[in-house]
Amino acid sequence: MTKLWNTYSTRVELGLDKSLKALGLDYVDLYLVHWAVGMNPAGNDDRFPRLPDGSRDMLWDHDHVATWKQMEALLPTGKVRGIGVCNYSAPYLEQLLARAEFVPVVNQIENHPALPQQEVVDLCRAKGIHVVAYSPLGSTGGPLLKSEAVAKVAERKGISPGTVLLSYHVARGATVLAKSVTESRIKANLEIADLDAEDMKILDAISKEGVHRYVYPPFGINFGFPDKNEGRSLPNGV
Repeated sequence: MTKLWNTYSTRVELGLDKSLKALGLDYVDLYLVHWAVGMNPAGNDDRFPRLPDGSRDMLWDHDHVATWKQMEALLPTGKVRGIGVCNYSAPYLEQLLARAEFVPVVNQIENHPALPQQEVVDLCRAKGIHVVAYSPLGSTGGPLLKSEAVAKVAERKGISPGTVLLSYHVARGATVLAKSVTESRIKANLEIADLDAEDMKILDAISKEGVHRYVYPPFGINFGFPDKNEGRSLPNGV
């Protein structure tokens, strides 16, 4: 799996070719749109172009549906086995699905008990889009590991807080991405417990006290997330 970078939103196949060359592969199983944004392909940096004031050099007329059409065109080439998206809200998904020939196989989103994104998860389930969760511990340093609710479930089950947070996604039918460079933690990330309805109720209470989104780059765009109702609107956006 690899992703389309934002500066290649208008040059999708070129972005894929660069990734394939860097990886030494002929194809990837899954190619994902990283964010529903475009950044200036002729800017002052290949990945993070900025304006003189330091802000990100955005394409304010970017249409994420047009990018998806280029993604769909990759399927007959044999360079990808499947295509999907990342960080798509329910409104953005609905706009995409209304015009898509191929439904994304995956929507990779920040997801954890403090940000369940239930409206996105429910829509994905209804449309056959598999949810992949990133930042399952919250963010750098694992802030959710210190949650009282997580600790309570860990004590009930006799497992670690980390195992609770990873198991949360399996209970919801999602795939969870956990990363570490420590061998012991990598092995621990393979440990999954069966959480029951009471466990999930305890964890669900976390977001009722207020949701917390840890990963939100300063694009200045309204992506349609209920907790981030701010920023500029883009074509086929909100």
